[in-house]
Amino acid sequence: MTLAHAADGRPVVDVDNPATWPRSLADLIYTIADEADLDEPDLYVDLELTDREEQVRDLLHGRLLRAQHATRLLDHEADAIRAHGLRPLDAALVDDRLEQAHERGYLSDAEQEVLRSQSMVVAGRQRVASREDQVCLTLSAEATSHDINGVWRLLSFWGGEAIYWQHCDDADGIAQRLRCLGRPALVTAYVDLASPGRHLVFKSVVHTFVGKAIGYAPANADVLYRNAIPPQHIESIAFPGDPAYDRLPGLPTA
Repeated sequence: MTLAHAADGRPVVDVDNPATWPRSLADLIYTIADEADLDEPDLYVDLELTDREEQVRDLLHGRLLRAQHATRLLDHEADAIRAHGLRPLDAALVDDRLEQAHERGYLSDAEQEVLRSQSMVVAGRQRVASREDQVCLTLSAEATSHDINGVWRLLSFWGGEAIYWQHCDDADGIAQRLRCLGRPALVTAYVDLASPGRHLVFKSVVHTFVGKAIGYAPANADVLYRNAIPPQHIESIAFPGDPAYDRLPGLPTA
C-alpha cells in the first residue's frame, strides 16, 4: 500500500494501521507484545513500559503521528481550520469563536456575553490549567467507536469544552442553543511529538502501540499538544454523511 505523507514530505504513522509503522518500531512493539503476560488484552495499560516511552518516541523522530480532534463546527470554522490549522486553547481563541458566531447571527448579544463570561479560560477560573495552551486530540480513530461517551459531548455541543462546560448538564436554555449550532466534526491532524513543547500523552505512546499489537482495538491515548497544528498538517475534516465519519457507528449525526 502507499503510505501517507504530509505536505512537507514526512511520513505519517497511524497507530490503527501497522502497515504504517516503521520497521524498527514494529519490531520493538511486537517484541514487547509477545513478552507481555496478560490475562485480558485490556490490561495492556498496566504494563510497566515507562523505560520504553523515550525509545519509542526516538523511533518516531522525523515522522508525524495521525491523531483525531473531535469537536462541533460551524461552516466558517471548518474553513478556518483548513486555511490556518488548529490553534491551542486560550482566551483569544474563545473570544474569536464567540465574536465570529455573533457577527454571523448564530448568537445573540446576551448569549455571547454569558458564554464569554462563563468560559473555562476567563480570568479566575480554576480549570484553566487543565485545558489552556494546548490542542486536545486522541491517537486512535478506531477507539472512538468503542467509547462513544468519550466524544459524545464534544460532538454534541458547539464551542468545545472551554465554552460549553458550564452549560452541558442543563436541559434547556443556552444548552439547547449550543446543541443546535454547527455540525459534529472529526478533524484528522498530524502531530510531531518531537517538536518544541511539553506534549503530554496519557497513558503513553508505547502503551497505545502495544495495545494495538496484542489486538486490543480500543487501545488509545489522549494527546495534549502544546503547539498550534499548521494547515499542512490537517488531513481532513469529516462530518456526518462523509465516509470517514459514518464508518464509526453510534456517533451523533446532527
